Amino acid sequence: MTNQEAIRKAEMTLSSLSTGGLMNPTQASAFIRMVQDAPTILNDARVIEMDHDTQKIEKIGFGQRILRAAQEGVGLTKEQKAVPSTSTVNLSTKEVIAEVNITYDTLENNIEGEGLQDTIMQILAERAAVDIEELIVNGDTTSYDSYLAQLDGIRKQAVSHIVDLNGEELTRASFKKGIKAVPPKYLRIPQEFRFYTSPGIEVEWKDRVADRQTNLGDAAVQGGLSSAFGIPVKGISNMQPYTIGEADASTDVSDIILTHPKNIILGFSRNIRIEVDKDIRRRMFVIVLTAKLDSKFEEEDAVAKILKVKE
Repeated sequence: MTNQEAIRKAEMTLSSLSTGGLMNPTQASAFIRMVQDAPTILNDARVIEMDHDTQKIEKIGFGQRILRAAQEGVGLTKEQKAVPSTSTVNLSTKEVIAEVNITYDTLENNIEGEGLQDTIMQILAERAAVDIEELIVNGDTTSYDSYLAQLDGIRKQAVSHIVDLNGEELTRASFKKGIKAVPPKYLRIPQEFRFYTSPGIEVEWKDRVADRQTNLGDAAVQGGLSSAFGIPVKGISNMQPYTIGEADASTDVSDIILTHPKNIILGFSRNIRIEVDKDIRRRMFVIVLTAKLDSKFEEEDAVAKILKVKE
């Protein structure tokens, strides 16, 4: 197959991808799954496919004891009867856009395979997943960055249980303070929770665990997922360090978020568009993806945020 034949085949494939409008529901669901499968925080979060741009998620639960001492022939009084607490999480999507450039050479190297369309969709999904993670982690409606200003991410949303370490070194006590900040009623299965932090903090913690000269330390150095008090510590690329203090006494620090992964809700509208153009001067195809999404904690009270841990 000549280069020109390869390019023509690529044009036909991309033409079939270009919806000129919305993906159909099957295409949208498949793409959302690919985004969720990418190695980001989305892989852990609870992803909800939304049929509309807004959606309410009803919450129901019992925040207190419901069992009582039984007495034969005597019913429970009105005060003893348990009433569930209810509330609502409101998702209101914001539109995001991504542009992916695929060179002729890239397509020519993949053209012989039957899965060119799948390859292109995977490239799109992997790039979109990184950008979506950045928004749902670092989103801040007061930001000067127009992309991040679309919504408040999980770092901004976590406000109830704050532990400010003000540049202290990372120790076991750092994690312990975070755990003790979360109301015990949420920590019934601690190992299902996660400490989300910067890759630097994850490496520092693995290094400290490795110093113990145990099998656990060996596993940490060899790339195993380290944990603190039974809760895995996971570095994510979009939780980057920042600097505190004056220029002559500055310190690089990071934050740590403690939550159950499924407490992070990502609402993903099925209104996804893919459009394609060709840039003959740069010898590449331009693929533009637009999607709508929102992210909320289902239960913000079940989250702790540890601030300013020294990198």
